[in-house]
Amino acid sequence: MESCGEGASYWSSVQVRRQSLTGSGPAPNLGALVLGLQFMRCCCALGVALVAFGCTKADLGACNLDGTTESGGTVEGPAAFDLAYNSLTGEPMFEGQALIQASCGNGQFCHTPNATGGDRIGVPRGLDYDVSLACADASTDPACADLQPCEGAGSGSAYCQRLRRLDQNRGSVEAWAEEIHFQISEGTMPPGAAGRRVQDDTSFIREDSTELPRLDTSQGKNVVRNWLACGAPVVARTELAPSANLELTPCESLDGEICIYSGPQGALPDPTWSSIYWTVMFPTCVLCHGPANGNIDQNPDNPNEDGRIPGGASPQGLAALNLTGADTTDTSNWAFEAHSALVGVPASMAGECFGEGVNVVPNDAAGSLMIQKMRAVQTCGGEMPLGGGTQTIPTPVIEIIEQWIDAGAPND
Repeated sequence: MESCGEGASYWSSVQVRRQSLTGSGPAPNLGALVLGLQFMRCCCALGVALVAFGCTKADLGACNLDGTTESGGTVEGPAAFDLAYNSLTGEPMFEGQALIQASCGNGQFCHTPNATGGDRIGVPRGLDYDVSLACADASTDPACADLQPCEGAGSGSAYCQRLRRLDQNRGSVEAWAEEIHFQISEGTMPPGAAGRRVQDDTSFIREDSTELPRLDTSQGKNVVRNWLACGAPVVARTELAPSANLELTPCESLDGEICIYSGPQGALPDPTWSSIYWTVMFPTCVLCHGPANGNIDQNPDNPNEDGRIPGGASPQGLAALNLTGADTTDTSNWAFEAHSALVGVPASMAGECFGEGVNVVPNDAAGSLMIQKMRAVQTCGGEMPLGGGTQTIPTPVIEIIEQWIDAGAPND
């Protein structure tokens, strides 16, 4: 771990090497964050007990930024600039960024400004590690169209506000890096059953087409350790790749942020309820609209390789809509049973949309609350899944769901 005087030069070297690799400049407004980090690290190194700050000494080890030494040699092990992409949306992140995002609430719970009250699950306000992208596909998020640099007239745009939010949260991750590493190493973060309930189980795919290991594996912990040691760099923005050969390559930066073209999007579901349920609803929606479930699924078609059953993240979401079935140990019949809770059913009085419409209106996708929420154009409650006010499910996937609804929303 570097001494108290080495932090600024260390960060500068990271920025220079990042710029040479990606064409981007230094991230905005990091000076104060670096000074704060050095204060924390130096106090820990001197043995000062910063109980109020939760300061725990945990050496992060060496930083492998891009798999090479400055002289051109090869460094084995995970590199901070190794990319992975979301298997459903294709959105790219650095591997460590992806693991922290998926394991720390994914912009919905715990360590995010979007979470309030019980959704923070005991996390103090302001301790936010939400490192989700500031902008993704302009077709799903109008705020990402016709972007302007954040200096001058564009400074008040939604994109620039998100970029500042991302920079602040990334700074929190860096400032608490040693504590985060310690808690992950000890197995106390994410916190047991509560952490498992809110973890996003959507897989991330590495550049070599293998699945990114989960945070609770030794490989996953090492990925995050190295990413933290390298200053927690983040992909800030993505654009749809113009062609397959440009996937996961740098796109043009506007404000020194790292922009990476998207990776391949996941296979589209068929326009049938069973395909939609297992492709979208089970991995994406049951997390909130299902009860806590610690059983290993007896259903061999569970998309989670280890048989995990999502649920329990939101008592409010469950009270408003239950998308599961009666058998808590075998999900084989859940799609069939969940259909009756959704199609032709008015919004529950337990939710914010009571009296505002019907969850799914057969033959009327545009009039269905579910579609309005998926497209983030709802007039009641929040978008679904929660995403800070923006659409998170890819438009082609929603169009398949709309096709199924406009065909009568049959239960197959």
